Amino acid sequence: MDIERQKQSIEDISRSFGVSGEVEVVCKPKGFNTWCRLPYPNHPLGCPNFNKREGCPPKTEYFLDVFEPEVKIAYLNFNFEEYLNWRRGTHPDWTDRALRNPRHFQRHLDAVLRKNIKSLKMSETLIPVYDSEAMGVNIHKTCSTAGIDLQWPPKDRMYRIALLAKKIMYT
Repeated sequence: MDIERQKQSIEDISRSFGVSGEVEVVCKPKGFNTWCRLPYPNHPLGCPNFNKREGCPPKTEYFLDVFEPEVKIAYLNFNFEEYLNWRRGTHPDWTDRALRNPRHFQRHLDAVLRKNIKSLKMSETLIPVYDSEAMGVNIHKTCSTAGIDLQWPPKDRMYRIALLAKKIMYT
């Protein structure tokens, strides 16, 4: 491993933060949380957090039962290609799947997103919602309406997303 790669850290990977204008959130129909039960590699019963973790279905409320349909999207755009190249240099024996494992970068990116949101001068009525998919939001379609093109699976860039939403005020 060369000296430059040793000195580099995830902090050095380029990223940008932004907030969209107001868009209407796109939600899946109620009963959406059956998607959380779909199998994926090493998880034949679906997400292991289902019915266990606070904030995961079925322990969550439906987004449109809690929040207004108009939201802003706070996003952190992360140069995933640069990150993968750095990781390949530091771990040349890792498989592509291991390099892309979110456990290696997700917490860091979430912390950066939260820090950026905290620094915003926004109305007290706007609440950051970090797990909106668990509440039935189709995050890909919602982001698309704001001109944010999410890649799945991520290739050269990755986004961390939070919705800035207003609670429904009942009278």
